[in-house]
Amino acid sequence: MEKEKKYQKEALDHFRLSIIDAKLSYVLLKSLYQSRAENIVGKQLFDKYFWVQKQHGGFFNKIEHCAVVDFIIRILHGFDNDKQALTLKDIDEKAYDKFINKEENEEFINKIKIFRDKKIAHFDKKQPIEKKLPPFKKIDNFFMNLENFYNELSGKIEDSKTLFGQDKDFKYEIEKVLQNLYVGEKNRLLNIELEYNWKKNPNNISQNHNL
Repeated sequence: MEKEKKYQKEALDHFRLSIIDAKLSYVLLKSLYQSRAENIVGKQLFDKYFWVQKQHGGFFNKIEHCAVVDFIIRILHGFDNDKQALTLKDIDEKAYDKFINKEENEEFINKIKIFRDKKIAHFDKKQPIEKKLPPFKKIDNFFMNLENFYNELSGKIEDSKTLFGQDKDFKYEIEKVLQNLYVGEKNRLLNIELEYNWKKNPNNISQNHNL
């Protein structure tokens, strides 16, 4: 009994970190995507967000791709069908079945698994189905269900609860990075313009001998 409880606690620790990591990757993806939606952030901020990401297009494309991959892999850690894989089912099979059999949860997990199998694990040459992530609203809803389910399990096993609020601070960090890149890139371009159009301009007042 003691050995089983230790195993359950270790499994809970693993899945808590998986949920947090999945949420942070999702928040990164969602934040960058919505920062380029003028109807969400307004024209003034859209111009700034879009401009700074355009200056480093390859970098931000890679970041978004990695965020999608990490989100997909980690969100499915608890729901893998491989017999060798540790899943949430190993912690409490009855509670797991109840969670997984809710239509909205089952539909979401199946769609994410299709995305993983057909676009991340390999690229299906026949492409028989559309491979898109669910809408943000459905992802948000699934995270809420998953976090509640996790706390139900941890409440039973170790009488604890996780708040899962790490994404709030992470959003501020994303904002700060974008702001710093914006200021840095504007200053870099200004310095270039100053160097070649002013400092090295032979007509400036310090070099023009006709003045």
